[in-house]
Parts: sequence; structure tokens; C-alpha cells
Amino acid sequence: MTRQVVRALESRVAPPNPFAVIWRWRYEAALLVGGPFLVSVASWQIVVTVAGLLAGLVSVSPFARRIAVARFWCVVTPHRIRTACAEALLITRRGRLPVVLWTRPIESGERVWIYCRAGIVAADFVDNAPLIASACWARQVSVTESPSRPAVIHVDVIR
Repeated sequence: MTRQVVRALESRVAPPNPFAVIWRWRYEAALLVGGPFLVSVASWQIVVTVAGLLAGLVSVSPFARRIAVARFWCVVTPHRIRTACAEALLITRRGRLPVVLWTRPIESGERVWIYCRAGIVAADFVDNAPLIASACWARQVSVTESPSRPAVIHVDVIR
């Protein structure tokens, strides 16, 4: 039997612990908590003015728009990679997903640093690259191992 079939028969994706949930949703939580906090500290007029100025800057400046779009994809891509890992059963025997450590924009898309837990290897990501690309709404995905850390891989999402 193939490795994916064995994993499908043996295990399911385990629910994340509370710290993992906080880490995965940190940007959304900051926005959800930070927005009302800003409104409570500053007046509505200041918050609306600053938000309007930022929206105007993004709509007028191509440079600011590129930065905003790149940051948007850096927030969305880790969620999509976790979904792809769950669907492809890139999990440990206990059902744990790999840890998405960091995402940063690159010229062609995003680079994602992923910590592979015991039982998950870079070859699993290479084998499932088309599925990951499809889940991330990307043209392709390239996977490279970190030269200094054997358990960390770099996934380049190319848009």
C-alpha cells in the first residue's frame, strides 16, 4: 500500500492545541482585537480618517497596492497550505499537521517556511506539489530543503 493509503486508514487530522490556534489566527485576531481597541483609545474621526487615507494610498499608488496584495497573500497562504496538508494527509501518525513557521513575499509569490514534524519529509511535499498549488490558487509550488535545518523546508508558492 502507498504511504497515503496507510495514513488514511490509520489516522485523522488531530485538533490543534490552543496555542496553535492563536498562532494560526494571529493576524485575524490582532485585527479583531486591535480595531475596537483603536476605536476605544482614539476617536471615531481619527480612526476613519486614517483608514480612509490608507485606503486612498492603496488605491492610488501601485507600489502600496503591491505591498498590500503581497501581505494579503502572506496571510492567506499559510491557511491554504494547512488545508492542503490535511487533504493530502501530510500528517504524523498522531494526526499532527506540519507547522507553518513564517511566510514572506518574494517576486514570484510567497516563500513559506514549514517545520516538518517527525514522520513528514520534504519528499511528501514534492509528491503533493500539484495539490498544494491548487489549494493555494497558484501556478506551481517548488519545495526545497533548508541547508542549515534538516526539519525545515521552504515552499515557494509561484503565482
